[in-house]
Amino acid sequence: MRSPLHQNQLTLILGVFQAAFLVIFALFGSYAPSALPSNGKDVEEATRMTNLYPLFQDTHVMIFIGFGFLMTFLKRYGFSAVSINMLLAVFTIQWGIIVRGMASAHHGFKFTISLEQLLTADFAAAVILISMGAMLGKLSPTQYVIMAFFETPVALIVEHICVHNLQINDVGGSIIVHAFGAYFGLACAKGFGKKEQRGHQNEGSTYHTDIFAMIGAIFLWIYWPSFNAAVAATDDARQRAVANTFLSLCACTMTTFLVSQAVDKHKRFDMVHIANSTLAGGVAIGTTANVVLEPYHAMIVGVIAGAVSVIGYKYITPFLSEKLGIHDTCGVNNLHGMPGLIAGFASIAFLFIYDESQYPAQYDKIYPGMARSEDGKRMFDEKTQALNQLMAIGLVFLASSVSGYITGLLLKLKIWDQVRDDEYYADGDYFETPGDYDFTSRIVTSVQKIEVAEYNPLSQKEV
Repeated sequence: MRSPLHQNQLTLILGVFQAAFLVIFALFGSYAPSALPSNGKDVEEATRMTNLYPLFQDTHVMIFIGFGFLMTFLKRYGFSAVSINMLLAVFTIQWGIIVRGMASAHHGFKFTISLEQLLTADFAAAVILISMGAMLGKLSPTQYVIMAFFETPVALIVEHICVHNLQINDVGGSIIVHAFGAYFGLACAKGFGKKEQRGHQNEGSTYHTDIFAMIGAIFLWIYWPSFNAAVAATDDARQRAVANTFLSLCACTMTTFLVSQAVDKHKRFDMVHIANSTLAGGVAIGTTANVVLEPYHAMIVGVIAGAVSVIGYKYITPFLSEKLGIHDTCGVNNLHGMPGLIAGFASIAFLFIYDESQYPAQYDKIYPGMARSEDGKRMFDEKTQALNQLMAIGLVFLASSVSGYITGLLLKLKIWDQVRDDEYYADGDYFETPGDYDFTSRIVTSVQKIEVAEYNPLSQKEV
């Protein structure tokens, strides 16, 4: 039985956080000049709004619909998957604006808010939601919020170092968003893990929950080009990012169907692969979406990502769970982690495949550290830039793993409301559920298992 303190804990924590956010925004936040009334003649600002808002809106759909519905595959956790996804997103958007704004403020702690800040806040939310996927069903709402509170500043500090100090190119955030979120989540799962979480009776899907998850996957698939193109510096770079992402996703999807059937002994498709691995191409091309100039290069990246992702779900996820005690509920290592690493290493390879002459007057917008000064000298050459890309991969992996593991240990403390062992991957303790909740999510599944055990058509002789 949960104590009164644990029952009311989320109410208190959310109240304190929202009050603090209001105070901080009131004292330090203001709208950027581009969002304030003008004389109506600022054509450049109007054009930027027209160009950027559709990309922001597409990214918004990915965060709130795509990620939310992708995680509804658990048969007894649909309410939590969609609702906690929404809660963590809005929490992180506010917290991320504050952390990023104060970290980059030039005058005290004052920060400004424009459409760009709202877009990058969505990116910060994506980091947390990826980590949520690894911990899905194992945390109480309170613990999810605490995880987001600790993870957000670490992720944004690492992002700042990678982008502003190492000056890497990671236009689609495959390194600083996808890889960080995945390996933070895996490390958190390790730190928080216990044997009762593995092989749980509530863990699994039903026919209709897999369809809901597929809806989320399709939304993500459709809007992923906008995610990778949103922060590209020029119009042609955005067009390349859209085209490269789209082609990579197409090649990845075909590869997913191919490999999913190939690795199954009955030569059938696995809906886990179809709903997740088909998206890996969007992650794998993300870092270099504004770089790649040859369509077939993007397609090769998609093919590799799709194959690696399916193999990950088939063999690596069980190994991590059974041998290393890392229970990854959604398989974020296969959709975000390994494809994020592929993207990082591809960014090193493409530095040497394409040379500066192929990007007239735009090379410094892709690689700011390689911009030429008036005397023709550059801060970084290709080898140094490649080393910086490699260092960013290492920094992200190390920082996410260490901070994630520590966060997992902190979330284990009994001061936080904990999910009961027999209620992992279930909504019942935290949501008002309809009358058919137990029947549709538990009893029907049990009946189906009995029927399968008693009668297997595949084993019957034809009459």
